[in-house]
Amino acid sequence: MCAGNRLMFVRFAILGARGLIGGAVVRRARLAGHQVRAVVRPGRETGGFPAGIEVVPADLRSRESVVEAVRGMDVVVHAANVPYPEWPRFVPLFAENALAAAEASGATLVFPGNVYVYGRPRSRTVTEDHPQEPHTLKGRIRLDVERKLLKAHQDGRVDLVLPRYPDVYGPGGMHADFLPVFEGALTGRPCRWPLDADALHEFILNDDAAEAMLRLIRTPAAHGRAVHVPGPHPIVSRGFIRLAYAAAGSGEPSVRVFGRGMYRLVGLFNRMARAAHEMAYLFDDPILLDGSLYRSLTGSPHPATPYEEGVRRTMEWFRSHRTRA
Repeated sequence: MCAGNRLMFVRFAILGARGLIGGAVVRRARLAGHQVRAVVRPGRETGGFPAGIEVVPADLRSRESVVEAVRGMDVVVHAANVPYPEWPRFVPLFAENALAAAEASGATLVFPGNVYVYGRPRSRTVTEDHPQEPHTLKGRIRLDVERKLLKAHQDGRVDLVLPRYPDVYGPGGMHADFLPVFEGALTGRPCRWPLDADALHEFILNDDAAEAMLRLIRTPAAHGRAVHVPGPHPIVSRGFIRLAYAAAGSGEPSVRVFGRGMYRLVGLFNRMARAAHEMAYLFDDPILLDGSLYRSLTGSPHPATPYEEGVRRTMEWFRSHRTRA
């Protein structure tokens, strides 16, 4: 599949092809001239993908269904996700089935990582050798999944690519934390933000995440290890929010910050808020990723669309897909 640092024609299967990262990988891989198979849940509509995309339904809860869906592919990108309350049941199961399917096809397995595995940061910026000490349920789940996939790579069962991203945003989806910001920007109303709007945070445009993933796939030295892919630079959350309001033409935003007490109160009757509460620390004790290893391995800086441009593109998408988002 790889020749030096050049990615030849590759057959991609994308699990979670309608998701924020999965959809971007579908677009970027197709744009690069590769064969792309979008794997979607059974019963979902098959439209909405770029021309030339093969759409295949599969039940990710079924190993046999996933194995069949990716048969004959060179790369399997496991970008499927579920709502927080369903993580304990489905995140390990989906990963196990994706691993089995990639192994059965002799395919490279790509698993987009996040910062949950580190727990609270010990340093201003975090490198790949930062201790992995998750203090949350979701962090422990992700760490266990990553360790199993890395062990499978070490045992020669599968070739693994593991990019690690900060919070992802962009056209094609809207995270629950970002939805009030873009909704408030479009309506000109106040928006809410967790814990501290004046703390630094880091975001990566989903198209940049996908482009970096393709680069790591064609970099053999990057396989079998986690590699950080940061955003353009850390930004104060309030500054990111201002960009959304500016993109919508709504002027200066009014930001209503809600604390842990509000999380707990809403969580009494909202299971999503209850499940999200443990991750709130990332909004006042953020993890900022160091991208030195990516530059060293690939010989190039990570893709870094300026926030102004990324937010503008996201707002254009949100404006036309608002009811579905």
